[in-house]
Order: sequence, then C-alpha cells, then structure tokens
Amino acid sequence: MGRTAGVLIACVAVVVSGSAPVHAAPKKISWKRCADDRTAQCGHVSVPIDWAKPKRGRIKIAVARVKAKNPKKRLGVLFVNPGGPGGSGIDFALDRAGLSKQVRERYDIVGFDPRGVGASRAVKCGNVGKMPRRYPRNQSDFAKLKAFQGKLYRACRKKTGLLYDFLGAGNVARDMDAIRAALGAQKVSFYGRSYGTWLGQRYAEIFPKRVRRMTLDGTMDHRVRGALNFSMDEARGLEAAYLQFARWCPTSKHCGLRGKDPVKVLDALMLRAEKGRLHEIGDPKVRLSVPELAQMVRNSMYEPIAWAQLSEELKELSRQKGRVVKAAGANKDPDGAFAGILCADWSFPIRNYKELADVRAKTRRAAPHVRLNPLGWEAVTACIGRPRPARDPQRPYRIKGVPPILVAGALGDPATVYPWAVGAQQGIPGTALLTYEGAGHGTYGLSGCVRKAVDAYLLNGKTPAPGARCPARLPDFSQTSAARRDDSVRRF
Repeated sequence: MGRTAGVLIACVAVVVSGSAPVHAAPKKISWKRCADDRTAQCGHVSVPIDWAKPKRGRIKIAVARVKAKNPKKRLGVLFVNPGGPGGSGIDFALDRAGLSKQVRERYDIVGFDPRGVGASRAVKCGNVGKMPRRYPRNQSDFAKLKAFQGKLYRACRKKTGLLYDFLGAGNVARDMDAIRAALGAQKVSFYGRSYGTWLGQRYAEIFPKRVRRMTLDGTMDHRVRGALNFSMDEARGLEAAYLQFARWCPTSKHCGLRGKDPVKVLDALMLRAEKGRLHEIGDPKVRLSVPELAQMVRNSMYEPIAWAQLSEELKELSRQKGRVVKAAGANKDPDGAFAGILCADWSFPIRNYKELADVRAKTRRAAPHVRLNPLGWEAVTACIGRPRPARDPQRPYRIKGVPPILVAGALGDPATVYPWAVGAQQGIPGTALLTYEGAGHGTYGLSGCVRKAVDAYLLNGKTPAPGARCPARLPDFSQTSAARRDDSVRRF
C-alpha cells in the first residue's frame, strides 16, 4: 500500500474531447497530514476508469504533496515518479525523490500512486498457481508459459475488474492532468526516473501546453520495436555496466577479484552454470542457472556501491567444486501488475518457441559475457499469451510544442539503457541529452555533476550544452553501511 493515509475524496468533473480531456470547475483536494510523514499532505483525486467513457466507473488516485520550503520563491508544482512499472509515487514524494535542498525549497513535490498501484486500487490477481519455466526449452514449455500468462490475465481481470484493461500511460497521463487541475496549477514540471520517464513522455504528448520543465532520468524509448531489439538492448546495457565493473576491479582494494580478469571469471562461471555445475551461495543443493547468475550481476549494477559485494560473491562461486547440481531454484511468483501495466503500451509478438529461442540466441551473441538481461527477458515474456493487444504499442514520438526537455542517461545503465536516452533525444524535438559516463540506474543520485546540471535546468530552465558529459564517479566505500546490495525486486 505504500506510505499513504486515508483522506476525503476530491472529485474532478471532465469532458472528453479528442485525446485530451477538458477539466470543468475542479474541486480542490482535501488534504490531510500523511500518516507516515506529518510534514507532508495526502489526499485523493477521483478519475474515470475509462477516460473515453467516464460513466463506466471511477477510481481514487492517491496523491502526496510536500510543499516548497521557500514559498516566496516557489516555482510551482513538480510531479515525480520513480518508475517500476508499479512504483509508488507516494513513497517517492515522501522521500522527496532524492532531490536537492535547492529544488525542494522552490517546488511543491507532488507524487501519486498510478492507477493499479499502491493506494490507487492496486492490481489484485489472487493465487494463479505455480509459474512454469520462464526460459522454455522446447515448444511444450513455450505452450505452458503462454497458457499460464493467459490464465494470469484472466485472474487479474476478474479480481481487479475493468481497471485492469486501462492501466496504460495514456490513462495515467490524463489522471496526472486531473491532479494538476485539482491543484489549481496552469502548468507543471516533471522529474521521472526509469519507467516513470514513459509517463512523462506520454503527458508531454497529450498535454504539451501544460509542461513547464521536464527531466527524464534513465529514459524508456517507446520507439524500440519487437522482442529481439528490446532484449538485445537490455543485454547490451547490462554488459556495458559489467565491463565498467571489470575495469574498476584491478584499481580498487575493495575488489575481491584483484589479480584476476573479471570478464574471464564471469565467462567461466557462465559455462559452469550452463552445465549445471554451479550452486547457489549458501545452498549447495540448489543449482544456480545462467539467468540467475545474470540476475546477480544485474542487481549489483544499479548502484556501484554494490560492486564489492558482487566481487566477493563471484570469488566464492569460483571456489565451488563444480559437481553437477540437480535441484533447480524455484520460479518466482508471477507479477500480474507488472504485466498489466507494461503490456498495455508495449508489444512483443512471439508466436512459438522457435521465435523465442532465436531471440535468446541473438541476445547471447549481442552480449557474450552476461548473455542476457533477465529484466529484458521478463518484459518480453510477460506479454506472451495475453488476449488483449497493447493499446498504445511502440511507435515514433509525437511530442511537439513543449519547452526543451532534459534527458539524462548513463553509459552503464543496466535497465533503461543508454541508447534509449539517445533515441529519446533524437525522437523528441528540442531535447537536451546529458551523458553520465559511469554505471548505475538513474543518474541524479550517482553524480554531483549530473545533479548540478539537472538542478540548473529545474531552477533556471538552463539546459546543458550539446554533447555535455559528466565523468564516472567511483563508489565510495567510506559509507560502510551502504556497501551491501539491495536485492529487492528492481526493474525499470
């Protein structure tokens, strides 16, 4: 549910005209102090489930606001979203989105749980049984996966109701504009990370005149078509991040692989995992597969502070005796919310095992050391077998008439990969691209240089010069309490 508080409803009357609804006499939000942060305000805005047919029902969107610390110099509303898909904008706002004191002083930080998330009628699916193999070995496995994904859709649709078919970014953008109207703001600024950048892009596309400033940090690129391109992009991004780790290792006393080539170490471990001769750390009876080893690497690439832990784990894996391990690890539980949100806007048509095997083989060649990115694989397989096609599948951008947008991307981003930042800049007129040369997911919290540039944009509207770059920042292990990796579910 996130850190939210129960509040009174604020209704917004709307009239749908073309693609963008027009708000009529919106009621102000009835704010109350948030239960988990008494310095912040929480409330709700009522919106239609289906914006094209408002009479089909309504839901309440949970909203949180942290007011500007310096009201006399207030610049307005800054919407924030952490991504996911399915991340809580309420939690992100209560965490001040990690933004600097200077930004917090001059903006009202506003976050909301997107429809189907957290306190905004979270998706429910119930118990749908055991997940089959996410990495099919043959057509029979593929058929089981396809059937299960169809079953998951039906279960989520039954438990969640009509809302489950209206989770796409176009609906979320309209919800966002309803919140804007309820706040009484003529224009809003936006700071989004990861999948949250797609929500920002969609808002700019539908409501270009409502945008004041927009920062997309680690951006999605909605032009990337097909499962193969998506999977290869994801794998190449993870490989780029691991190669930065491999260059760091020989230079740091904190690397447990000093004296060894980290690339060769990973290659050897991948071969052993492929043969079933690697087991999980701490459980010698459970096999560690290639995707699970790649997942271990991926989790460590979100923040370089986790690199020391990864190096010790790879060293420990290398010391294993190499016997055959028969018991496979348990498949993780299916995530109907992830599939429902992602597959509303992304299409990855795969008809059979042969096509899926081709994706995996070509992905392995594109990233020969990490072999694949489990996040990319989860995305493309989540949409197999769903009876409803994407409402807004990949296509060229249609964003026009907005002020300059700032896109920040990291060369070693393991999730929203750097080529996507380049693609967004190329596809959206007037976009400025800031390149962070290091590794990690989301750049603002990783680099003082990036933070300074983003702050200058949000506070003064100043975009970086063409070709602007910020140097990689090596992990600082003086903060020993932060040196362990966060192994919670991490996606876009």
